[in-house]
Order: sequence, then C-alpha cells, then structure tokens
Amino acid sequence: MNDRPASIANWLPLALREAPEGVPGAPRLLDALLAAVDGQRRLLEGDIDQVWDDLFIESCQDWAVPYLAAIVGLPPDAERREIASAVALRRRKGTPAALEDFAEVLTGWTARVVEGWQVSLWAHRLGHPLPTTTAALDLRDPARYRVGTPFERARRSVAPSRRWSPRSVAAVVWPWQVRTLRGTEAAPIAPPDATPTTARRFALHPLGVDAPPYLRPRPARLEEAAGPAALARRTGDETDAPVRATYQVIQALAAPGDIDYGTNWTVSARHPLAGGEPGQPVLLQLRAEQGPIGWDSIRFGSLPLGLDAPAPPGPGEVVVDVVRGAVELGEGLDGPLRATWHRPVPGSLGALAADADADPAARVVVVVDPDAPAAGTPGGNVVATLADALQLAEQRAVERDLAAEDSTPAHPDVEIRLNTSRRLEAPPPTAFTPRLPRWRIVAPRLMIPTVVGDLSLNLAAACLALEGFYLTGDLLLGPGLAGAELVNLTMDPSGQRTVAVDPAAWGIELAARRCILGALRADLGALPVRLVDCIVDGRGLALRLCGDDPGGADRAAVAAVTPAGLGPELDADGVTFVGAVRAESVDAVDCLFLDGVAVVQQQGCLRNCFLGTDPDSEPSLPPIFRCLREPPPVFAAEAFEAAGYYSLALDPDQPLLSAASDGGEVGAYHHARRGTAFLRLRRRLHEFVPLGLRPVLELAPWEE
Repeated sequence: MNDRPASIANWLPLALREAPEGVPGAPRLLDALLAAVDGQRRLLEGDIDQVWDDLFIESCQDWAVPYLAAIVGLPPDAERREIASAVALRRRKGTPAALEDFAEVLTGWTARVVEGWQVSLWAHRLGHPLPTTTAALDLRDPARYRVGTPFERARRSVAPSRRWSPRSVAAVVWPWQVRTLRGTEAAPIAPPDATPTTARRFALHPLGVDAPPYLRPRPARLEEAAGPAALARRTGDETDAPVRATYQVIQALAAPGDIDYGTNWTVSARHPLAGGEPGQPVLLQLRAEQGPIGWDSIRFGSLPLGLDAPAPPGPGEVVVDVVRGAVELGEGLDGPLRATWHRPVPGSLGALAADADADPAARVVVVVDPDAPAAGTPGGNVVATLADALQLAEQRAVERDLAAEDSTPAHPDVEIRLNTSRRLEAPPPTAFTPRLPRWRIVAPRLMIPTVVGDLSLNLAAACLALEGFYLTGDLLLGPGLAGAELVNLTMDPSGQRTVAVDPAAWGIELAARRCILGALRADLGALPVRLVDCIVDGRGLALRLCGDDPGGADRAAVAAVTPAGLGPELDADGVTFVGAVRAESVDAVDCLFLDGVAVVQQQGCLRNCFLGTDPDSEPSLPPIFRCLREPPPVFAAEAFEAAGYYSLALDPDQPLLSAASDGGEVGAYHHARRGTAFLRLRRRLHEFVPLGLRPVLELAPWEE
C-alpha cells in the first residue's frame, strides 16, 4: 500500500501552510478546517482498509461471516474456524481423519471415529472375503482394558442403532476440553500443619482438593490438506484423547514388561505416558526443591485420605495417586513441589481458563515473582509477596507525584502482575487511602498463582480488579471500596468459602464475570451486584472418587450478611446458583436457581430461567417470562472440580439445553454453547460420511 501524506495540509502551497496567525496566540481558522478534513480522510481510509479486511475470514467484521460462509457453500450459522478450514476438510472428505477434524472444528471437542465394519461381527460374502474376524476376546491381551470405552477393539454382535453395525460410522466426542497447569505449586496436605517446605504429601490441585490428572490430546492437523499425514487417524489410542489417567488406561497402553506390579507400580520409561516435551507432558512432570523428578523415580500407588500410604516411597522416589491427584515425597526430596499436568474444563470458567494480558498503559507496575533474582531489590519493581506489592505500588505512586485526575476508566492506574504459579500468602487485612483510584491485581496469561488465606481489601474510594488466580480463603471487600470486579477467579466452594461485602459498603459496585465463587453475602446497596457467566455455589460438594463423604452444607447462594439484613439487588446473566437466593430484587436472564429465589421488592424480571421451587410455597417474585420449574436439570457432575461441574448433561430431551433467550443452554455455561454445538454436529455429520453409510453420534461418558 502506498504511503499517504501525514496531513491534508501537505497538499497546500508552503506559503499558505505557514501563513501567520490572524490574532497572536489564537488558533488559525485554516488549522481548524484542515483538522476537520483530516478527520474525514482518516474515516475514509479506515473504511477502505476494512473493505480489504472483510475479504478474509480472520479479519472480517461479524456481519460478513455468513456471506463468506455462503461463498464456500456453508450454512449461515457456520463460524469462523469452520469457514477457514472448509477447503482443507473437503479435500479429505470421506476419510475417518476428516470426520474427526470436522467434529473438532464444529464443536471444539476431540472426536474419535469408529468404523462399524471393524468392530462388529457379520456374515461375509463368499465372493468378497474380508480379513479374518474373531468373536472371542483374549483376556490376556491389553485390549481387555478398553472394553466399554471409545477405544474398544473387540467385535460385538450387530446393534443397528449404535456403532456395532457394518454400515455405521460412529463419531465419539468428549464434551470437554483439557487445559494445562504449568509449573503450579502443589498444596501441602500432610501432615495437617505442614508448610510447603516441611510437607511430605501434596495435592496436585492448588486448592488442595481431589483432582485426578488427565491426558491432553494433540492439536488438529488442518494445515495438512493432503498426503499420508492428513489421512492418519488422529485418536489411535488414549494418548490422543482427553481421558482421565486411570490405572486401566496405564495398563491398556503398556507393552509387555512395561509395568512392574506391586503395592506401588513401577512404569517403564518406554511407556507412552512417560513421553512429552518439557512443559508439555503426556501425563505430568514434577519438580522438587532439589530439581526435576525423573520418570524412573515415580511410583504409582494409593494415598488414602487422612491415612498413611500402604507403601511409602523410597529415598529419592515419589508415589503418585492418579485417582485422587496426590503425591508423596520420599526421603531426600523436599518441597515445595511444582507440577505440570492437565485438567478438564467444560467451559471458560475460573482461573484455569483465564486469558488476561498485562496492560502496557498502567501508570504504576509492580511484579510479584518469588523466583525472580531481582525480587526485593531496592529501587526495583519486583517483589516476592503480595503484601510487599501493595505497599510498593502505593510508594511508587507517591514518589512520582501521580495525580488521580489523570486516571482513565479504560486502563488501571496501578497494576500488580502475579508473574508466577507459586502459592502466595494473602496479605494481612489491608486498608488505606490510595493516591490513585484504579487498581488491578492480575495473573497474566499462562500464570496460575494461588493466594493462600483470606483476602481482605479496603482501598478507600478505589476501584479494584482481581483477575485469573485461585483463592483458598474468603474474599472480604471493605466499606471504603468504590468498586470491585472479579474475572476468572476460582474459590473453593467445598471449603465453604464466601465472598463477603462489608455492610457499610453502601456505594460499592460489585461485578463478577466467568468466576467460580463460594456463597455471596452482601447487604442492600446503592448499586446492584452484577454477575455474568458464573457459578455461585453455596452447597460446596467435594469431589470424592474413592467413595468418601463429599460433604457440603445447606447454605444460601446469595443472602444478606446478617439474618436480619436486607439482601442485595441482583443483576445476573447466565449464572448457576447452587443454594437459595434471597435478595432485595432480582433481574436475571438465562440463569439456574437450583434451590429457588425469593425477593422483597417485585422489581426487575426473570427471563428464560429455571426457578426450581414449588410455586405454592415460594414467596413473591418479580415478573416472570418463559421460565421453567420442571423437569429438574440433570448435571454431568455436582462436585467442585469434577470434569462436568454443574454443566447440563447433553441429553436431547433436556429442555434447558435450548431454553435460553438465544436458543442456547441455561446457566453458567451458556457462553460455551455446548448444546447448540452438539445439535449442529448431529445435524451435519452426514456431510463427511460416504453415501450408503449411516452416521452415529455418541458422547464419551463423563469420568468423574
């Protein structure tokens, strides 16, 4: 593109451009006219550039997406990724690999294609003999561990409506994605009073809850439009699917001699789960205070909750319990323990799905990184603790004599960047009047820190943003705060944690987006509490895969701070409330009120919500529009940190999957559009199946 003049004034003669001012000190009329013309020229340039950008699916405006879809013969509801991949997919049409990639492009989920003629028993034509098929299953073959899974290789009798039919082609999809926790510090759990340096047993999850590791599949191969690599099956075994790492999976992938059985298993370094690049393991990578822990030092065994290990690790060894997601260190190894491993998520909720970036326009920046060599250096901006960061940020604002009048709403004045995945002690209750009004505490992309303890903040007349980290304790918002915004924050509902707003915080503006929160306690204020795409869990069931008591409590999800107080005014969009909601007034859309909602003032409206209570026993409600009371929702799981944590089961007969205001599902995963994606895939699966074969769509079972 040709270079354009910096201003339209460059087109004028030099004598006219440099004409003296009519009135000394006053702006020239010519300058004002040229500025107006320059503004229109920039608008025209932007329109011309946008016309060029609209020719490409990666840069076009939203209105142009259906038109580009029509050009390549796709329906109007096709999304950008499908349009961009249309040519590459159609070149491989009719192959299992293309169908797997098409399913992932359409839904974002990993898929495995099972050809019915390879897994069913049927009579061969004498004129067209096929390879020998065996009806018996060899119980000595590792394939026996795959029976009942999408990777089953045994042949079964014909079932026409399922995958076991010679004419069927089944696509099995896993309705969740797997994300990686890179170098996160494990939580010490034994002995009970242990610190990260004295503990012998750790939970892999930063919050100290049960969370078994998963396997992360390799990415799609859409750039390989031709050749043998493009036709290769993507999900040949469990290492290429988002499955839970169970002992059954370990045995299914093992070659003869790969496992040395005993109370603790020793798995050979030749095993597929031992592979992976640094930072991208197939299963997990561990690092103690002494350095990385090699695969040959890892043993797999049981670590019962609250009991000693049946076989403690030897010197220099660790025992990993893949059922509970726990690790015990042997002699010679000390904490803190760092782990890189994978967990499933059905949507973009919580710290694991955070994608925040640092704001380069922040006026004061303080970095928290305990591992940085410069941490705590006088005169620097890198500290080791969150308490030091708050103190240093205010000190820098005073030293530079920054004025609050220069603050802009679009950018924070003070940004504290948590450039670590370590466990950070929460600062003591913090209350002061900051020099600058807008503060942000953020974990940048790929960092997942954990703030340990109760986080109590009271920055007078300041707006505070908290983004992208785990919090083990309660969140206490003081009376002086003008505003608080929570983004991708994860608390521990199973620990009965609470977000509490001081009753004296009359003017606070509280908002939360894509968070997993404990119970919310706030009194009536001048402004409503705004929640978008969140889970507010007052019940707090814990994940217990070994049959232990999941616990939980009968707590309200939203209520006043004191029983005699007035609840908050609530504004919710796409929120799942686990526990009763008692508020002054409610204005909600696309929400799940699992234990009912009660209001004092009949203001606002409930639109496209599930109310979940008996109308004969419930108190007054605001106006209701297209809300449901039955049938009750069916969830994939209800325990915190389960793979399907309060996500609706993808059952076509469940009306809540399409009861939202835009035809999507109701609740916290409304943004993920899982039900819509599943129905679109089922409707269009036949496009990539050869003529004469019957497409079958199956969901992989939830594993927690």
